[in-house]
This record gives sequence, C-alpha cells and structure tokens, in this order.
Amino acid sequence: MERNSLNSAKLRQTISISIIMAALMISSISVLSPQALAQTSPADSMNVTSGNSSVASNSTVQTMAELGNKKTFYMISQELDGVNETKLGIPGDVFVPSTLTVNQGDTVIIHFYNVDASDFHTFTMAAPYNIDADVAPLHNATITFKASDPGVFKFFCTHHPPTMAGQLIVLPSSTVGKATPANSTTPG
Repeated sequence: MERNSLNSAKLRQTISISIIMAALMISSISVLSPQALAQTSPADSMNVTSGNSSVASNSTVQTMAELGNKKTFYMISQELDGVNETKLGIPGDVFVPSTLTVNQGDTVIIHFYNVDASDFHTFTMAAPYNIDADVAPLHNATITFKASDPGVFKFFCTHHPPTMAGQLIVLPSSTVGKATPANSTTPG
C-alpha cells in the first residue's frame, strides 16, 4: 500500500513538472532569438526574491530568453534516478542547466526552481558576485545581477556538494568590428 502511494505521488509530481515546463517553454517562445542558446553570467548587483511555487518533481529543461543586454534563464534542481547515495557516498542532485554563458555587461536573471519535495537547495557563487540564495522545497527564487567581471565562475548548492555544481561563463566584451581611432577610416 505504501509503495503504491509513493508511486502515485511520483506520478503526480512528474505530471505537474511536465505541465509547468511546457508552460514555461510556450511562454518564452515569443522572446527567444537565435542567440537564445547563450547562458548566464555574474554581476556587481544582485537581487534575490523567493516565492511559493506549485512546482514538484524531477525534470530537465533549459529555457533562456535574450532581450537586449538582459539574459533570462530557467534553472531547476534535479535528483538523478538510480543514484544510491548510501552506496556511492555522494548525492544525486544536479542543476539543470549546469553551464550558463553570458557576455560581460549583460544583466542576468535566473529563475531557480527547487522542485524537490523534501530538500533545501542553494544557488551559491563566491566573489566577485557573492550570491547565496537558499530555496525551500517546492519554492523558487529569482536572482538578478550584472555580469561585470569576465571569467569562469563556479556555482554550487551548499547542501549537496560535490555533484550539485555548475559554472557561469562570462565572455569578455569585444571590440571586434567597432571603429576605433587605430582602425577607423575616413573617405578621401
């Protein structure tokens, strides 16, 4: 009886996640561009807000919208099926997606959904961005910052090291193709 109840709860969670992910993907179609494959970045200012969410279960999705210098990502926590934490000695939790790429100067918005029904998860990144959003089970947080420093920056969950980790790649601003005194010409 307990096993059937557990299976029924997992099925409801899977259906709920599928519906939520489909809604997120449909709502973002109108703002996706060919550059929408880029991902996230760090910044010198950050805003974290938490809210109650009806999200539940394990699923995989990466949705990114790019509007001007704003890049928005939808990230979820995911527990990998078949991972025996006791036997392996490590958690089976991961971020999806785990690599975010942005350009220096971009404003980055990450909507982080903790779809785990029982565990807290954090989105934590050290200096220069100093982000630490602790998200309760079945809740979400919105993290906003400006990608001011180029480089590769590790983010992680303080509750589930070493598997729940990823990287933010901030590409340096480029002057390729821009006119400068050294390469500008005047018609003569």
